[in-house]
Amino acid sequence: MEIPTLFFMYTPIETDMSFYGYTDPVSSRGAGNMDELKMRAGEKIGALHEAARTAAGSSRSRVEDVVNHTVEALNKIREAFNEIWHHELIEEGRERIAAWTRDAAQRIREGTPPLSPVLLYEELVALLKDRVWRRSVVIFLCGVALGGGAGLCVGLRWAARAPAGPHARALLAQPDQGVMLVEDAVAAAAGAGEVLVRVQAFSVCPWDRATLRGRAAALRGLAAAAQPQLGRAFAGVILDVGCGVSELELGDEVWGCLSEWAGGAAAELLTIRSTRVSKRPRGLAADAAASLPFSGALALQALDRLRYDNYKGKRVIVCGAASGEGCALVQLLSGRGAHVSVLAPRRARQALHDLGAHELVELDSNSHATPSWAMLPQLGARAGPWDAVLACAGAAAPAGNLAPARGALKATAARNAVVDLRPNPLITDRLPLPLSIMFAASFYTLRILRWMVGCGRDTDFLEDKRRLTPGLAALAAMVDDGTLRPVLDKVYFPQDFESALAHACSDEALGTTVIRFP
Repeated sequence: MEIPTLFFMYTPIETDMSFYGYTDPVSSRGAGNMDELKMRAGEKIGALHEAARTAAGSSRSRVEDVVNHTVEALNKIREAFNEIWHHELIEEGRERIAAWTRDAAQRIREGTPPLSPVLLYEELVALLKDRVWRRSVVIFLCGVALGGGAGLCVGLRWAARAPAGPHARALLAQPDQGVMLVEDAVAAAAGAGEVLVRVQAFSVCPWDRATLRGRAAALRGLAAAAQPQLGRAFAGVILDVGCGVSELELGDEVWGCLSEWAGGAAAELLTIRSTRVSKRPRGLAADAAASLPFSGALALQALDRLRYDNYKGKRVIVCGAASGEGCALVQLLSGRGAHVSVLAPRRARQALHDLGAHELVELDSNSHATPSWAMLPQLGARAGPWDAVLACAGAAAPAGNLAPARGALKATAARNAVVDLRPNPLITDRLPLPLSIMFAASFYTLRILRWMVGCGRDTDFLEDKRRLTPGLAALAAMVDDGTLRPVLDKVYFPQDFESALAHACSDEALGTTVIRFP
């Protein structure tokens, strides 16, 4: 008998051990940690929420306290004012003033002067008969005497204090268009973005005479607080460097220039923004270096305004070429291939020819006629028209408007081919009072907006780029490679400033006149 074979299939059965009271220690530990983490997080969030509510409530209560205190103070001030206003003495005074006003109006209608000496005397006698008013008048006069005396003493004491800062010599302009040499002028220390320069020499030119006569006075009062107004270009050595200045160091030999509204360089110690100076050319003495920055910057500005890409074959006439900017223009134009004609005194012919001038033009005039720009088209008809006319503040250049000079240009000349480099009055110097107030408000608003957007509080935005550090560095590079060289006329000392300015503005000047501090 065969015994049947039984096959058994084993199937695992999942059993819930918790039914028998068994718990997995690993899973229970994880669940406990998670619950604890949730509990702690909830406590933290609750604490933060409570802190935020407390802070908000505290800030709100502080604001409410400030508002309540302000309202209370205003109420007290109003009560005090009402109490004073309704005081019997004030009311009596108001009544007397009203009566006097009515009486004065009646006297005016009747044709009698209301402020006759007799009436004034009677009013004073009637006023001082009252003991209360007499005592008030005495107290008032004593208060005026004590307050005025105390204010006068404080003012004299403050004026007697010696200003802080290093002392140096400076040429200060006076209201009567004079110039005074001061031995103890104060120089401010170098602030953020500024440098303190020991000025060795500075230049004078016709622009200084125009400054003494009021050019840029309105704009200078808004843009600069510097008292020296003379000296357009300077050369010196850095004595101190303010924070934020990294490209300059103590002992660097620098040069720079200042526009009429930015002050002046006629001071032995000059505090100036580092954006207005650069290292001067290597091996250039201070006298020669001071003669070039302003005139060279003017010459480069004139070329920028002409906007010619190629000067080869261009005929350009430089009027007043004996000036500093005229000499610089002759060198730059001849170096770029232009045919340069110069309008200058005959005695300057050889010097200008050495600088690169091709022909000297002389205005035909006699003792009864003054040279004018109307004569220039006649010269252009004989010698040939020009592509550009440049007017500098030098000798032999006619005065007046340049409009007639356009007749000396070629028919193909550009609209901006007539460039005036003379120190003519600015628009801001001729504004009437209402427009001057509007201009001042707009100027200060612009400066505040620039400060708010992070552009700083400086006035470099008023300057041409040729007078700032990049333009001065490019000028120094031209001197280093021989493209441009300074033309130094005469050197004076500060005490001879009047003679120096007179020579710089005369027909004898050739180049730039410089004043040197000994």
